[in-house]
Amino acid sequence: MLIHQNIENKETLEQLKKDIKSLHEKLDTIISILNKDVKGQCDKMGEHIDFIENVYDNVKNPLGFLCNKINTLTGRKHYSLEYHNSDFESDEEIESSVEI
Repeated sequence: MLIHQNIENKETLEQLKKDIKSLHEKLDTIISILNKDVKGQCDKMGEHIDFIENVYDNVKNPLGFLCNKINTLTGRKHYSLEYHNSDFESDEEIESSVEI
């Protein structure tokens, strides 16, 4: 009985070693994908966000100036390119405030 138990323990140990090796290989694959594909895509998205923010920073003041001048001529309220969701009660109100 003791010999049989030792054989089962050795088989179990060998199976555990195989399982651990398989898990390590899978983890290496996941890490490789994360480092290569996901990190690269995140870097590209970060560059895109920086570009859009830069364009917006350069355009918002002249655009706001033009919108305010047009709104003044048409008798509408002062227009701001920066607003907070709490400043508006509904989507319709947001859309009407953006109209020129």
